[in-house]
Amino acid sequence: ASCDTLYSGMMYYDKKEVGHWKAMYSVVRDLEVLKRHLESKQASSIEYDDVVDSFKFIQPNGTLELTLNTERQVGWTVNPIRSPMKLYQSRVDQFPLTPSYATCSISVYAKPCIAKNPLHCPIELTGIDPSMTIYIDRCPPPSPSSMIDSTSSSSSTASISQTRRETEEGTFRSDIAHRVMTECTSLVKDCGIDIHFLVDKLLEHKIVNAREKRRIVAQESDDEKMDELLHIILSSICLDGEVFGIFLDILREEDTRRTIKLADQLIQKYNNS
Repeated sequence: ASCDTLYSGMMYYDKKEVGHWKAMYSVVRDLEVLKRHLESKQASSIEYDDVVDSFKFIQPNGTLELTLNTERQVGWTVNPIRSPMKLYQSRVDQFPLTPSYATCSISVYAKPCIAKNPLHCPIELTGIDPSMTIYIDRCPPPSPSSMIDSTSSSSSTASISQTRRETEEGTFRSDIAHRVMTECTSLVKDCGIDIHFLVDKLLEHKIVNAREKRRIVAQESDDEKMDELLHIILSSICLDGEVFGIFLDILREEDTRRTIKLADQLIQKYNNS
């Protein structure tokens, strides 16, 4: 492929639920063809950015690499769905001759009641001319307390109860979170989350260490592995309620209907406790 061909890049979002999006960056030759393709598939849920990027690949048969800023913003979780995030010119050129278009997808999640400021997350684009920085821009959903009718005493009581359940830093109360997880262990076992993905995420967040990971992976059956993981998660929540929030984030990052629904059920059960 030539270095002289001009390409267009666009950020757009698929809203999964309140406070949860899949951010996607696609590169094509003809942006209007891509938009028509997307609208024919899922018109109602797609939200486009106003900005369209124009660039050329630096090398013949070049590669565009997206590098996500690792600095965390309070209450927000932003994670690539696949790593590394690279788009190949040879793949870009196949669309629309083939229906598969070159896209990098990123899971974006606003933690309820904790994400208060808008997300402005930079992503560096390299391997193209000009190189550039794009941004994931999202606003947190309204907090439940802001939607409560202040004239209702029952609603006011619920709001106060919610405030007491969380510390000033927004962490979860360990006793309530532990009770919720204990009551829902069968749901966790049946949600279909990939065990190796779960182990890797727990290692990333220092909920397990490398030695524990090796011991878990060495277990003969998936049931034994999950039992061991749940034991570690529950004991960790006893010591630190924020582990419950991390587990919810991991469920959402798995990005299936079952795991997202389970995360919703767990947080709802926590809020109702």
